[in-house]
Amino acid sequence: MAAALEREVGAACARAVAEAFGPAVHVVAASALAGDASSRRYVRLTLAGPGAPATAVAMLLGEGRFAPGSDELGGGIAVAELPFVNVGRWLAARGFPVPTLYCDAARRDGLVLLEDVGDTTLWAAASAAPEEAAGLFARAVDLLVRLQVEGARHPDPACYAFRRRFDALLARRELEHFVEHGIETRRGQRLPPQTRAALLDALAPLTAPFAAPEAVLVHRDFMAWNLHVADGRLRLLDFQDALLGPDAYDLAALLTDRTTPTLLGPALEAELIARFAAARAAAGFPLAGDLTERYRLCALHRALKVIGRFHFLELVQGKRGYLAYLPAVYAVARRLLAAAAMAELQRRLAEHVPELAPA
Repeated sequence: MAAALEREVGAACARAVAEAFGPAVHVVAASALAGDASSRRYVRLTLAGPGAPATAVAMLLGEGRFAPGSDELGGGIAVAELPFVNVGRWLAARGFPVPTLYCDAARRDGLVLLEDVGDTTLWAAASAAPEEAAGLFARAVDLLVRLQVEGARHPDPACYAFRRRFDALLARRELEHFVEHGIETRRGQRLPPQTRAALLDALAPLTAPFAAPEAVLVHRDFMAWNLHVADGRLRLLDFQDALLGPDAYDLAALLTDRTTPTLLGPALEAELIARFAAARAAAGFPLAGDLTERYRLCALHRALKVIGRFHFLELVQGKRGYLAYLPAVYAVARRLLAAAAMAELQRRLAEHVPELAPA
């Protein structure tokens, strides 16, 4: 274990482990895990002692530890505890496959100790066995339907997710984030005010699903890198940004994020969308209106948000590697813009982002 890592995790992790499993359990090794887009970091702890699991994961919280999570664009409510803990409590109480919380030491030591759910993401499992991709993603769709149905049946104001809304205002802010960083930061100069305003006006129709009065429980980052496969079942991670929003948003995230379309062709994508609609109806929550249109708008909105986000992470925050994901995201956006109704928007976007021009 590197000296810096040892200093950071040593005493705090030892306290959390002792609190969770008793004083006879101790840490014998620690190794850093891949992080995410937030200031959080993760460390796998190897444990020894009676009654303890072989490993646990320490989530080390960065600055603003009680902020709403990985996405600085979220929020709007006062929080008294870590959103990951708060939302996780609601999910765990309803049997969702979230990691067990062994110890909440967020206030004391800036960390929480969690069950280790392994390193195999849904993306990795489906990539390693393409013949199983359809089944794995179908299980993910079923989990998503369950999330929406349980949220509708058991709303809880004590859970932060039910007190914040992915509304049209937040949707517009994410489009502004795209313009600011996916265009302006990338080019190193601001757009003329009139040009910027006209572009945002052209993007405004993408906020339509977020303005609808109907809203469901939305994970907000329900994609193949935030679902793990462990012991033959899916495990749900990174749920701290959950809120109320469009029914198609998480579905679009699952089926169109980054390189996911390389695993799911158009026919399988359509099949999974139909599975989602059928499962909602079977649970007593049939979908109203045009799901296909909501799905397309949510998917394009998300793709543009991600383009802005990845430029922000790499060019503003100095987190290396995010720009490497962009060719796949541009490809997703181009496919969504190919619809006839999107021709004028695609033309406007391509003036500033050449990668969004028709292939």
